[in-house]
Amino acid sequence: MKILSFIENNYKKFLIISISIFVIFVGIILFNYFKYGYIINKSITISGGYVTLINNNYHIANSEIKNVLNQMNITDYVLYNTPNIIYIESGKQINETLLINLLNQDYNIKLLPTDISIQQYSSLVGNLIFNQFLFFVILAMILAAFIIFIAFRASKITLNIISTILFDVVGLLAILSITKYPIGANGFIGMLMILGFAIDNNVVLSTNIVKEKDKPFIERVRMSFRVGMLMEIIALYTLLLLYFIVPEPSVDEFAFVLSIAIILDLLYYLIGNIPLYKYFEAKKEQENYTSTTISALQ
Repeated sequence: MKILSFIENNYKKFLIISISIFVIFVGIILFNYFKYGYIINKSITISGGYVTLINNNYHIANSEIKNVLNQMNITDYVLYNTPNIIYIESGKQINETLLINLLNQDYNIKLLPTDISIQQYSSLVGNLIFNQFLFFVILAMILAAFIIFIAFRASKITLNIISTILFDVVGLLAILSITKYPIGANGFIGMLMILGFAIDNNVVLSTNIVKEKDKPFIERVRMSFRVGMLMEIIALYTLLLLYFIVPEPSVDEFAFVLSIAIILDLLYYLIGNIPLYKYFEAKKEQENYTSTTISALQ
């Protein structure tokens, strides 16, 4: 594969590119944190608030909902829908009686009180989920590093896996910070799942690199490249189908988050993982050459 040969011949440049992208991601996160006071936009299910559900069998347009909410002086909300239900996320509870009356009056919809329900979410539960997510990310990194070090007895492989997890998680947080996509519990589950992709891909790659030392570097990489790429491309294809076909907000959120994370993992596999392994191998070859030269001179 020409792309693998190109990466091998320019591994130092790719390492610089991957580090630069990581620094940009960190900069985006810090900028948003100091400007807005948060890194990602947490949904009502995490930050706490209310979700108003409206029966959409009356084929109510989003523009009609927005006009009515403007009349009610409600400006801070998130509106989305499925074929059967309209969702309105808001920090404060919406007066459902007034909402029904305005919709019926302005658009002759004939909504009934039973067509609207309101769900309340506590910020305490949301903060617990967010804190647990951070805990599990840190725990996963520590456990992965320990297990890989025990299995291979190589700190270089451990470093590569940790760098992959950091790139994927930090990059995902940066993109979510830019897009301001509201993240709930399903989004955090998607974030945790990317740890499995990152670790699995690296284990396959590192196994071939460590166990097949008699083969050229590019051959060892090629052996794992096809498996790793195929696995993640199939997963990405499935997630994109879910996102565009299944009209369910919780499924869309999960698919969106995990799709972005897999794309980042694919990117770092090419510009970070392979170049970093090549850097370690080139450094070891240089050390062996220097040692051999000194021995010959003596």
